[in-house]
Amino acid sequence: MLTEIAPSRAKAARSSIGMRLALCFNGMTIVAVVAGAAVPAAVLAQPAKLGAYTGTINVSGTEVSPQVVFRATVKVSLPVTERDSRSVSSDFLSGEAPNASVLLSQWDVSFKEKSAESDGKFSSWTCALAAPVEIAMKPTGILNVDLDKKKHELSLTLLSTQDVAFNCVHSRSGAYKKKQGVALYVGTGAPGMQGLAPQSFADAGRLSAKYTLMPTAETRGQYGPIVQEWDLRWVR
Repeated sequence: MLTEIAPSRAKAARSSIGMRLALCFNGMTIVAVVAGAAVPAAVLAQPAKLGAYTGTINVSGTEVSPQVVFRATVKVSLPVTERDSRSVSSDFLSGEAPNASVLLSQWDVSFKEKSAESDGKFSSWTCALAAPVEIAMKPTGILNVDLDKKKHELSLTLLSTQDVAFNCVHSRSGAYKKKQGVALYVGTGAPGMQGLAPQSFADAGRLSAKYTLMPTAETRGQYGPIVQEWDLRWVR
């Protein structure tokens, strides 16, 4: 695992993320992606101008119970909070980083009851986005970058600031509409386990990479492989 910056704050952030995602996995889709970077040495001498890592993350995948197929494009700006000659940290609680702009292009949900009704039939329902929609999502998380090893790890939770419109169909009652919030998880591993899969980088000013988060024991079969591709740059 990479060297941690500001351990007390980092632990608090990871603890908050882990608790939040334990709830999200039971009720909302969790999307996992990865990001991170280092910065030019000249910038290390400017503690008052730490900059941020900004860019786009494309992600798609599936979740289980209910079954979800999703696709999203996430635009983020992760503020750098600490750095020295060997490492960089972006450590932020809710409200301390700019909201992410997230384009939801697909969010299909389906569910079938495990117990039959009195008539012996199993009720089911499906929901899909009323239309592709761009929403603001509030980020909480931590990014650790090891400049010596050229490795980085990330754990990031994104919670929608507004409900999303869905068109649904129930097997018994027919068509209906509803609105609900969504949640995304961004990380180099399962929630709280981001240090298990640190990612390499070659360019200190820009990260372009592909990474697939595979199901692990920690996620208890809640989601399938999450395919991710990102392009992030350090900016002042």
